[in-house]
Amino acid sequence: MKDRKGRLADAAIDVLGNDGVRALTHRAVDERAGLPQGTCSYHFPTRNALLTAALERIAELDLADSEGRDLAGVLELWADSPRARARFMLMLDPQARRELGESAARLADGFVERAEAITGSRARARLLIGLIDGLLLDELTRGAVTAGERRERLAAVGQIVPTGQ
Repeated sequence: MKDRKGRLADAAIDVLGNDGVRALTHRAVDERAGLPQGTCSYHFPTRNALLTAALERIAELDLADSEGRDLAGVLELWADSPRARARFMLMLDPQARRELGESAARLADGFVERAEAITGSRARARLLIGLIDGLLLDELTRGAVTAGERRERLAAVGQIVPTGQ
């Protein structure tokens, strides 16, 4: 069974992904997690602590999803998920970005380093991440694509950024 902090972080991701950054309150997270009122405030006393917990949980789950899967498989998992929408909400909301500051930069650097190990170049790693984020955002905003279309898109990315996968 997941610990309370994990349940709360997952509930925060669900609130962010389904209702947006402005809906993220300690009370909303308690309700979504099915925990007594005040539980979220106890474990994450500030909004920054709650945002950071959600972002760190997103990164943890994203990394776990990418283990042993090709990019098409990863995108299929992420497409139209509350977690992917939550990640974009945190990336795009100016106040959330300010609040997350160093935490967001540290986690982003970790993904760049991982992509750099795959691509062999920091510049190509950043480009690859940007292209994947763009493909995911396109699916989230315009609707899902078929597995074949996703593979075609990723093949085009592979022509631009050789990934070794």
